[in-house]
Amino acid sequence: MQDAAFKMLFRHPLTVEMLVRKHAPDHFSRIDFSTLRQLGTEQVGEALVRRYPDMLWTARTHGGAGQVVILLEFQGRPDRLMALRMAIYQLLTVQEVIRRARPSVRTDSIEVLSFVIHHGRRPWGKAPSLRQLFGRLVPGFFRMIEPDWDAGAAHATGDLVGIILALERNRSVDGTVAMVQALARVAEETDSAYNRFIAACVREMLVSRGWITREQLKEAGTMTQVSTAYQRSLEDYGQRWFRQGRDMGVRQGREEGVRRERHAQRALLCRRARQRFGAEVAEDLAALLRDGADFGRIFEAMDAVVSSATGDELLERVRRMPKG
Repeated sequence: MQDAAFKMLFRHPLTVEMLVRKHAPDHFSRIDFSTLRQLGTEQVGEALVRRYPDMLWTARTHGGAGQVVILLEFQGRPDRLMALRMAIYQLLTVQEVIRRARPSVRTDSIEVLSFVIHHGRRPWGKAPSLRQLFGRLVPGFFRMIEPDWDAGAAHATGDLVGIILALERNRSVDGTVAMVQALARVAEETDSAYNRFIAACVREMLVSRGWITREQLKEAGTMTQVSTAYQRSLEDYGQRWFRQGRDMGVRQGREEGVRRERHAQRALLCRRARQRFGAEVAEDLAALLRDGADFGRIFEAMDAVVSSATGDELLERVRRMPKG
């Protein structure tokens, strides 16, 4: 029988349901076959290589929490690399399902049932999985490399990559110094050419943080020299900030003294106004002078307290005074 005949037969959802019931009984009870629908089979890979599984169906699980993709491939003869082909079909199909459902899809809710329907004359006799096909290959597995915040521990195991990653992630002053020192120790154990290469890479990382300039590092050809130059730059940086902070503190202290003196003068002025015109006038006067009155305006207001005949006259004169 030709593939076309098989495709005609499996276009009917009941055929697919019976296939799963017989050949994947552990999945059958969980699938809601009333939601079964056929998908287009063209999948496009990352490298724009077109892949065409023979038939795809999709269904929801009971309760609608999961999605099952049923992939069918019809084969007239054995194919030694069939496990690889099916893995590619599966991954491309799942990738497309995620792309269409994003961002709501949960990857742990997707499963793929794959069937190779062999209608040839010879027995199949080929590996049905990638693990059996390749032996040592574990598809989808990768080794995760993350920063070790303890540069000393990374150095103890000779983990150059781990220290570099920790240097990139840990942007604190102490952390950066520790990572640079650890890199210097590792680099000392390599040949001079590689030491200079690591130094050039680390120089770029440090300059990008803004705590040292390319000019300050221009003579640093090895990692030990980079470490020394960096620590010296931090000392200079700290001294500059100390001087700026000291100068700012003097200015802030002077400004605080002026602020307190103004506050005292305003309080004295309001007491005089209260004595002459009562509490209500004194409160209104305080409100008029609350928005940063300078000494000149305060002194003019003092003169108005003495020379005004009424509280209303005092307040009107203060309102007309220019604000400094």
